[in-house]
Amino acid sequence: MERGSRARGRWPLIVVLALGVLLTGIDAAGAQQGDRDPAAELAERHAPVLVLKAQDDECDTDGEPYLPTSVDIVLDNPEVVLRQSGGTRPVLMRAPGAADLFGGGAGTHLDFPGDSLDPGCVYEADNRRLTGDRAVVYAHVASQADRPGLLALQYWFFWYYNDWNNKHEGDWEGIQLVFEADSVDEALTVDPIEVGYAQHEGGERAGWGSSKLERIGDRPVVYPSAGSHASYFGSALYLGRSGSEGFGCDNTDGPSRQLDPEVVVLPDTVDDPSDPLAWLAFEGRWGEEQSGPFNGPTGPQTKGRWTAPFEWQDELRDASVVVPAGDSAGNAVIDVFCAATEVGSGLLVTATRSPLVLLVLILLAVGIWRFLAARTDWTPVEALPLRRRRSVGQSIRSALLLYRSHWRAMLGIGAVHLPVAFLAGLLVGLARWLVPFTDALLELVAARSGFGVVFVIIIGSAGNLLALVIVGAAVADYLDDLDDGRTARGVASYRSVFAHLRPLASGTLRAALVVVGLAVTVIGLPWAIRQLVRYQLVPQVVVLEERSGAAATARSSELVIGRWGPTAALVVSATLLVQVTGMVVSLLVLLVLVSLPIWAFGLVVASVHAIVSPLGALAVTLWYGDAVAEEDGRPAAEPLEVAT
Repeated sequence: MERGSRARGRWPLIVVLALGVLLTGIDAAGAQQGDRDPAAELAERHAPVLVLKAQDDECDTDGEPYLPTSVDIVLDNPEVVLRQSGGTRPVLMRAPGAADLFGGGAGTHLDFPGDSLDPGCVYEADNRRLTGDRAVVYAHVASQADRPGLLALQYWFFWYYNDWNNKHEGDWEGIQLVFEADSVDEALTVDPIEVGYAQHEGGERAGWGSSKLERIGDRPVVYPSAGSHASYFGSALYLGRSGSEGFGCDNTDGPSRQLDPEVVVLPDTVDDPSDPLAWLAFEGRWGEEQSGPFNGPTGPQTKGRWTAPFEWQDELRDASVVVPAGDSAGNAVIDVFCAATEVGSGLLVTATRSPLVLLVLILLAVGIWRFLAARTDWTPVEALPLRRRRSVGQSIRSALLLYRSHWRAMLGIGAVHLPVAFLAGLLVGLARWLVPFTDALLELVAARSGFGVVFVIIIGSAGNLLALVIVGAAVADYLDDLDDGRTARGVASYRSVFAHLRPLASGTLRAALVVVGLAVTVIGLPWAIRQLVRYQLVPQVVVLEERSGAAATARSSELVIGRWGPTAALVVSATLLVQVTGMVVSLLVLLVLVSLPIWAFGLVVASVHAIVSPLGALAVTLWYGDAVAEEDGRPAAEPLEVAT
């Protein structure tokens, strides 16, 4: 009886405790619902995955040493100075914090330790020390009053240093996702419809379902270019030829490393200087003040896309120009363009820091050129008979005169570059398609990879060499017909080339194997260069002396022995004349026709080579005539009568 009474007495207590637990849960749920931040939820859901080009060693310029990081690394930093342009207080303060940047005007800028135009490893070392492995991106939800029904989710990346053609301290880059939604809550219920990746002054867009957009779940994958930090959709070499694309080449090619950054959500505005995000109201520059492209950048809130995201999105390109892997004439021009923009940037830096040094370098280059040009005789002489004594300068000048007189035939002979380039392009495309399969197979059987890419390069190089050998042989046959008084035609010269195809192929292959075999040993490089010059007359010997491949290489070496220096000078001069002419024309096409597809540009470059390559072949063939004339004791070519 007492036990039952005690049990009945506990029921009110149990009920009270149960109600308390229930009410506490309801309150906690309500508090949790009230603390919910839809913008943070959306930002975390779609946070980008960053793929950076791997850096093998510290201070290695081929990789990407920087991470997108928190601006905290430059705030309250005793090594960072807040400056203003002009005025009586160039140094406003050291170690500025977020509150100190609040309201900072356009005439102010942060100055990091180091020289932005001569970075060395200072910025990289400081960044590594301050950042560690912590990657951070800033998210911002933006809308536009005149574009209802759309919402933008922006991610802003802050980089400590921009080590590209336009070197500067600080760098703000980013991407944005576009939703068909009126609010963040609505955006949480749908997928984005489009993305935009910032690239220099412009950018590139893609649909959410586009095949070029890589995603890990709901997160877009971004490939920041090494040095410039422009955001791309894949791993490749990209070509920029305008202000919106950037002037130079962006490289996101692997090997790479993947980052999963923290996300910090930014408000539209900050009104309180005590706010930890008060730096957002800073209108100055996040980096050292310099002229032109070397100036530090302004922050996110100063950019047009902060408040007008869809105007910016509308201006983006649908694609970027990807430079395909492998060796080709078009790729060679692009490689020169990439290198030239880097050199040009260096010269601009030199001009900015020391105009006198740049002037001295230019005068020195002109002086060297004039000195070398004066080492040979440029007096005009008759181009025929072929086997006559001529200097290097006279051979080049006679080649120019012959080309002018027989330009139609020379164009016909040079046209072989077009089908050869087309065939090589097909084979390169096939090899490039097979690269993953060949590399995967070799990885299994030999624990090695990269053969596929090497195969692509070999095919492209072989195509270029084949065209040059055919042109050299055809030009030699054409001049032989002129020399003997026969009617010279380009078609007949091609027949002669095909008749000598086996010894031409044998001699060229033999020469290539010797030169490459010596070069790959590194220690044999000087001998490789020696033999390369000695084998320059192989096509002429095969066609004009009816020699076999083995005999042609021996005969070419025999003719060059004792005159290696002048032969090298002739070959280098003729090659430079042809290549520089072709390169300049091709670069102009590349820069003027910015919308030209890469395959069409390759065709243009092959056409340019078809026009200029016979000129080099003429000069080398005339030099062959000089070598034979010296051997046989024949006289010098007659001076050419010049009309007065």
